[in-house]
Amino acid sequence: MEHDNIENIIKDFELKLLRKDIRNNKNELKNIISKDFIEFGSSGFIFCYDDIIKGLLNETEEKFYEIIKMDTKIISENIILVLYTIKMNNVTSNRSSIWKNENNEWKIIFHQGTKVNING
Repeated sequence: MEHDNIENIIKDFELKLLRKDIRNNKNELKNIISKDFIEFGSSGFIFCYDDIIKGLLNETEEKFYEIIKMDTKIISENIILVLYTIKMNNVTSNRSSIWKNENNEWKIIFHQGTKVNING
């Protein structure tokens, strides 16, 4: 049962990162994004910790999204993989994130987004 609780906590953190009030709050971002963070964006660009913090803080538009499916996989006691499909602003993408327990705090260490071609 303990695993279910940890997986739900990680799902909540993942969803938290989609909220504008969190994306625009430097302290909140620093609490959930690892200094070792890296992202392979759906744009094809690669982002590091400083890039992502700066980019999120400068976002001005509200993101409207629908989670189509979200699953978690426990890789080890301190590593959890989150896999989900999201439709955001009429663009569907598959997303994956790796969360790591760093000094008893769960932080996102990796994220990747891949656009889905729904037309075949």
